[in-house]
Amino acid sequence: MKADTVGAITPAVLVQLRPGEKILAQHEIMLHMDGPVKVARKTLKQLGVSRAHLMGMSARGDSEEEYYLAEFEGPGNVTFSRDKAGEVRILDLAPGQVVRLRSGHLICFDETVQYYPTVLAQWVVQRGNDREIEYLFADQLTGPGTIVFQSYGNILSFTLSPGEAIRTTPEGLLMTTPTNTVQVGWRQNAAALGVPTAQPVLDVVGPGAILVHSGV
Repeated sequence: MKADTVGAITPAVLVQLRPGEKILAQHEIMLHMDGPVKVARKTLKQLGVSRAHLMGMSARGDSEEEYYLAEFEGPGNVTFSRDKAGEVRILDLAPGQVVRLRSGHLICFDETVQYYPTVLAQWVVQRGNDREIEYLFADQLTGPGTIVFQSYGNILSFTLSPGEAIRTTPEGLLMTTPTNTVQVGWRQNAAALGVPTAQPVLDVVGPGAILVHSGV
């Protein structure tokens, strides 16, 4: 596929498909298409994700809609938008290259890319007398192929050396490579900041690449 960004503050993505070329995209973000583009629905089970894994993700509170993707087959053009302000990135993955993108930011990807939903981190929160587990879901994408995703706000990129760490929030983490370790900690000065309950933070430890973004 050939993907280009359109617009600046609230960008859209224009994808040009050759005859027989297929891409997969998240639901409800298509703005427009032209030409004889074929549209179908693809389940994650069809993409090789086991039923047991899907049931486990559902039990953790992942959206059922995440288990269906829209498939577009060329020739023709398709335009997507998340209707959010932020940067759009187009990333070419080499064979076997793996990235983990926070759920809710993926736009589309080549059919050659392997898609697998996963839990990136989890932590326990106290709500009244109840203790609940919260999860940070991610889309694991394995090359070869092209992926397109959008941040909320601006993107900062870092490459961590072995043992080197960077701290961010669950909302601030956009993408990480599986070679990084994601550890959950707690903001020590929450009370001083006027936050009624402790807030989780993420310590990402290298080696590997990480993207964070400024919006939520």
